[in-house]
Amino acid sequence: MICKKCKMPTAEHVKSCEICGKTIQGNSFKWKGLAVMLCVIAGISIFVLGGYGEALPQDELFVYSDPSAPINDLGDVAYRDVIHTAPLLPPPEGTAPTDSTSLDVWRVLDEISGFVNEYYDRFSDSVLFLSKNGYLFDFPAWNYIFIDDLAGFSHIGEEYLVDGIMFFYMRPSDLARFRNVNVSERDSLVIFTGLEVREGFAITARGEQGGTVSREDLQSILRDYSWDHGEIRKVYTHSSEFETVISMLAGHTNNYSGFDIRYMYRDDRFICIVASPVDEPLNINMFILEYLEGAIFMRLSHLETFNDHRRALNNALPNFNQNLLPTYDLRQESRFLVDDFDDIIYDMLDAEILTEADLPVTFASGTAEFVYLEFASGMRFVGALESDVWQMYSVDNYAMARAVLYTLSRRPPLFIVRQS
Repeated sequence: MICKKCKMPTAEHVKSCEICGKTIQGNSFKWKGLAVMLCVIAGISIFVLGGYGEALPQDELFVYSDPSAPINDLGDVAYRDVIHTAPLLPPPEGTAPTDSTSLDVWRVLDEISGFVNEYYDRFSDSVLFLSKNGYLFDFPAWNYIFIDDLAGFSHIGEEYLVDGIMFFYMRPSDLARFRNVNVSERDSLVIFTGLEVREGFAITARGEQGGTVSREDLQSILRDYSWDHGEIRKVYTHSSEFETVISMLAGHTNNYSGFDIRYMYRDDRFICIVASPVDEPLNINMFILEYLEGAIFMRLSHLETFNDHRRALNNALPNFNQNLLPTYDLRQESRFLVDDFDDIIYDMLDAEILTEADLPVTFASGTAEFVYLEFASGMRFVGALESDVWQMYSVDNYAMARAVLYTLSRRPPLFIVRQS
C-alpha cells in the first residue's frame, strides 16, 4: 500500500505510515457492510445503527427511505418546514393593592429590586436571562421570573412576597418619554420591578428612580417588545424572497460569487440566515434581517463573532423571537471546522462507493468528526468518524441529512449541511 501523504510504500496491515506517521485511511475506512436500521414507531423515528456486515450483504448500500425526523432532548423535531415552540405561561398580571399606602409600595419595590438583581447576578453565568415580551425570562427553563422564584433567596421576608409583583426587562430610554417616570436614557436592558396601583403601575429599578406609568402606556411598550411575529418557517430557494435575501447579502458583504445557505428561516418580522461564500466552507456567518414597511433591512451581521450571541441579539433587538435562531452556537462549534476531505473521497472511490462519474465534489463541509458531501452526480453523504473509522451514510436531501446527524450525536453540527 502507498501512503497518500509521503507517497512511500507501507506494510499492508499497518494503521499509520512508518515514514510520516499519517493514519492510513484505506485501512480504517469501511463502507461495505455498513448496516443501519430505521424504524418509525408511533410517529417518532427511532434510528438503530447496526454493525458492519450484520444486516446487509457486503456490497449493498443502505439508503434512508423515510424522511421522518428523530426528536432531540428538547422535544424539537430534527427538521421542520415550520418551527413550533413550547407552550408558555402567560406574563404576570398586576393586582392593585387596597391595604398599602404609596410609601409602602415604593419601599417594597425598592427592596425587591435589590433582591431580583442579586438573583440575576448570582445565576446569570449559568442561566440565560432574556427579555421576552418585555418581561424577565429564563430562556432555558422557558419561564418568566416570578416573585416566588426569589422565595428563599437572600432570606426574603414574607412581607415582600406580594401578589402581582412583576419583573420587566426593558430599556430605560423606552420609559423616559412618559411624564411621571424619572429614568435615564440608557439603551441597555434593565430589570424593572413593578406593581399595579390605582394610578397605573409603580415601577422602579436599581440605579433608576422610576415612577408611575399608566396601564395604556405600559402596554404600548410591551407590544414593542413582543416576540410574536407569526409562525417560523423555512425560506425556500425557489422563492423570490430567497433571491432578495441573497442579493442583500451580496451587497452587504461585497461577495457576488454566491452563497451556500446552511440555514434560512423567517417569521413575519425577521429572517435569520447562516451562510458561507461559495468555495469558502470555513467562513460561515450569521445574519439577521428585518422587514419594515414592505422592505428588508440588514440589522445584524456576523452574529457568530459575539461571545454570547443570544444576549447580544436580545439587547440589540429585544423583540426578536429567539426561537428563530438555530439551536447551535456557531461561534463555539465552528472552531472545529476543517476543509480537507481528500482522504475520505479517495477511500470512497477505492471502496467503490463512488465512481469517477460522480465527481467532482460540488460541496463539502465538516469537522474532524462529521462531514457532509455533495457530488456532481447528485450523490450526497453524511459521514461520522467513530473509533478512527469513517462511517458514510447516503442521504437524499437536506432534511434527511439533518435527521441522520441527529442520530449520530446529541449536539450535531447541523451547520455543515447545505440547505440550498
